[in-house]
Amino acid sequence: MSLRRLRMGLNTVLGLKKEGFFIPYRYAASLPDAEARQPYRAIETFMAAREADFAKRLDNLAAYRDIFEGFGTLPPPEPRFEQDWFPRLDAAISYAMVRQEKPARIVEVGSGHSTRFMARAIKDGNLSTEFTAIDPAPRAAIESLPIQVIHKTLHEVEKAPFTKLAAGDILFIDSSHIAMPGSDVDHLFLDILPSLPPGVFIHIHDIFLPDDYPASWDWRGYNEQQITAPLFLGGGFELIFSSAYVATRMKKMLAQSTVGGLPLPQGAFETSLWIRK
Repeated sequence: MSLRRLRMGLNTVLGLKKEGFFIPYRYAASLPDAEARQPYRAIETFMAAREADFAKRLDNLAAYRDIFEGFGTLPPPEPRFEQDWFPRLDAAISYAMVRQEKPARIVEVGSGHSTRFMARAIKDGNLSTEFTAIDPAPRAAIESLPIQVIHKTLHEVEKAPFTKLAAGDILFIDSSHIAMPGSDVDHLFLDILPSLPPGVFIHIHDIFLPDDYPASWDWRGYNEQQITAPLFLGGGFELIFSSAYVATRMKKMLAQSTVGGLPLPQGAFETSLWIRK
């Protein structure tokens, strides 16, 4: 454990400063260690039935092969695959979704490298998409892109950007990944998503389903995917694509696809999940 995490944990537990969450649970010691957690079989079966749809999305990326191979040759804020924040498959699918679906509006909560790929897709497709990025501190420089950047937390932002979303538009979520009362995830899933009209595409990042979060991430306390799964399992949202499933269960097809020849930093996780209301 790093000194920073230790400090944040002690401050929170001792009530000195709120820097995270501590949830007492008397049976915590009886739970399986992160390394021993098994895949969610019902979700795995659900996704397996949609392999043909995933494969079609993968095949469609061939149309952008030359463009993808040129990424990384220009300085920021041009997109590049040589980073692990929003790697290879996630980036390629997001680029293609914008090019193919031609959204009138994109609202992104949590910005950085993903912003660069989608902004480039808008440019390459000669689209008139209105792009709003909400992030108090984006993980990559995006200020020079032709988009609206709101340097605030979600709680400080008016609902206007979300109420304008219509069928075919994109709500792109890559926020705290922590579903706790009052968190941004709480606000997104229990307030904003229910109010969206049918047909809006929703992207959620760092979703490892049908697997649990990796053991190396256990300290983060992420639990967003636990409230994401019921959205598509219950039939209220259509499952469009799962990077994690394709990267772990369709390895041969992925390797033979356009994406297979693109750079992927060692240890990077491909975890984009796309659904449609």
